[in-house]
Amino acid sequence: MATDKPMLNAHVPKTDIDTRHKVIRFGTVRNAPSEKEAKLYEYLHQRADLQVSKGSIPVGFYSTLQLDEGYPIYLETRFGGYDLDDEPVGPQYQATWKADKEIVPPLDSVGDGWYVSLDELWSAVLTFFEKKGLLSEESLEYLDADPFVLFGVDDKLTQQALIKLEKFPALMCEESVPVEEEWSYYLRIEPSDDSMRWLVRAMMETELPKPWTCYKGIGSIVCYLRSDTGQVTWKHPFYDYFRQLRDFCRQASKEEVMQVRCNRLLWCYEATRVETEHDQEPLVSPEYVARMAEIFGHDVKESGCVVRNCKAQLKAFANAYRTKQDIEIALINNCSKMLDRDVAKYAEMVKHWSGDIKEEMKFDLKALASGEMKCVNCQETALCFCLECKDYLCLKCYAELHAKGSRREHAPFCLVPCALCVQQPAKIHCTFTDKSLCHKCYAMKHIKMLPPDGKENQPKKIDYVDQYNRYAEFAQERSNRIPGRLGAVPMLDENAYESVLSTDWHPFYDARGVKYYHNFATRERMRQSPRRVPNTEDAGAEIHTPTAQDVTKALAETQDSMDAGGTAAGFMTGTAGDVTDMGATTGSAFQGGATTSSMKRTGPMALTGFDSLKSEIPAAIMAAENPENRLLRPPHRLHAPMEVPAQ
Repeated sequence: MATDKPMLNAHVPKTDIDTRHKVIRFGTVRNAPSEKEAKLYEYLHQRADLQVSKGSIPVGFYSTLQLDEGYPIYLETRFGGYDLDDEPVGPQYQATWKADKEIVPPLDSVGDGWYVSLDELWSAVLTFFEKKGLLSEESLEYLDADPFVLFGVDDKLTQQALIKLEKFPALMCEESVPVEEEWSYYLRIEPSDDSMRWLVRAMMETELPKPWTCYKGIGSIVCYLRSDTGQVTWKHPFYDYFRQLRDFCRQASKEEVMQVRCNRLLWCYEATRVETEHDQEPLVSPEYVARMAEIFGHDVKESGCVVRNCKAQLKAFANAYRTKQDIEIALINNCSKMLDRDVAKYAEMVKHWSGDIKEEMKFDLKALASGEMKCVNCQETALCFCLECKDYLCLKCYAELHAKGSRREHAPFCLVPCALCVQQPAKIHCTFTDKSLCHKCYAMKHIKMLPPDGKENQPKKIDYVDQYNRYAEFAQERSNRIPGRLGAVPMLDENAYESVLSTDWHPFYDARGVKYYHNFATRERMRQSPRRVPNTEDAGAEIHTPTAQDVTKALAETQDSMDAGGTAAGFMTGTAGDVTDMGATTGSAFQGGATTSSMKRTGPMALTGFDSLKSEIPAAIMAAENPENRLLRPPHRLHAPMEVPAQ
């Protein structure tokens, strides 16, 4: 009997495929809510070698195949969702190639590159390559096979990895190092959970203990290798610790979480101190100050005002940790309240210096002139209004509160007190006796003491509104009359309050005890004090920062030159019926030499209207030069471990 000869050009099924795929990501098994949908994510088919294969179609599977032409081709899967009738669609597939991952076949006006049927997608891919002539006959022959086998979906290693990933977590790493999102999924924490982000970053920064090392394995899974025993595992050596810490933080209160984080902070410092005994930085360093501020919800780049108390609390925590190996919850609560209070105070100061002072000056001049306003200090009738403090005060309280510090430079708007009762503001001026009196004293007392010819003289009404307007005009004329001389007066920019409230640079000490300054916003460090900045116009010039004495001297010289001209002097010697100089007015108002000299030192402010009544140069510079006048004082250094006492 003759044997049958094979037919010419007969299709010979491939029974042996040389797999070249590389799985980039295994993906996950779809836990479908219904049996109908679960079957869509499973495959059962017969191979060309007549073997029946069965397994799961993963969601998020990503694999590559290198072609002989040097181009890679990729296959990716995703969850298909549901259609308009709420029926499950099943997994979807997409093919791309080249380094820039061009979709094949190219997109048309209808599709988006994702196919429900892998066989339909692969047929379209082969047709595209064949029509365009982009691949050789050998490559097309190789690709003419089952895509489940070509890309490793129908691979025993892939199916085993999917089963294992359902039971055990694994750290994925698609790039050179795992990113924060991959660490979050490893700890079963949502990347959008900000309250647990610190835990994810803590595990990221934790170094592997000896003799553990790690490498990137198949499917972009990080594998951990113990070199002394040869053990290989997907489990991080500290995974159980961070998993327990995650479960604790989900049940603990906010203060308890802060307590754990502070204990970990000091524990990490002690651990690094053992490893780097000779080169260890002090505990009070920019790194640990920034980390402590983050624990309590503050960013030192934006809230530099908390640095001082963070440094102090770090020392207190270190003392408690050294004695009890634990930080009490009471210390945590006190520190949290202290830092929140610092931020609130700083925000109030910035608002006051940058906003409220520059706003239009509004005060009830009519009520003040009528004697209706009370002193905020003693509740007596107010006779002046401080243009910078924005408080109504009597003359005595103003002299007491503005006798020292930068308040000596404040400019008040004062009324003329009654010459008889010395308590109420004067409303009329007697032209016969040249005295300023209130209505009651003039009608009940003063007019009875006048001779008959004096009673015939009509008193003049004191117009405080016109007086203030004339006062502002005089100040404007004084600032514009001699521009050459006034140009020498040191001026501050619009953000002058930053010289008083600056929180960018902070002093620290290195391991040798040498002082340096650190800027949290720019991460710069320098030995030289940031108060003396280089001159950008002349790098070799000596910088002279204007002091309060320089400003006061310049203003005094300007005033003397104007008084010598005669215009200002004539204005200051006017009668009570006209507008008098504020220095002369306050001289008659204050009963005492010290009060008069204090008011004469102040002088009129350079005004351009009600919207320009703000803190001027002397107050800002004196507050910057004298830390005792600041609400946020610079830190006073206390010795921390490994520090050398300052000379």
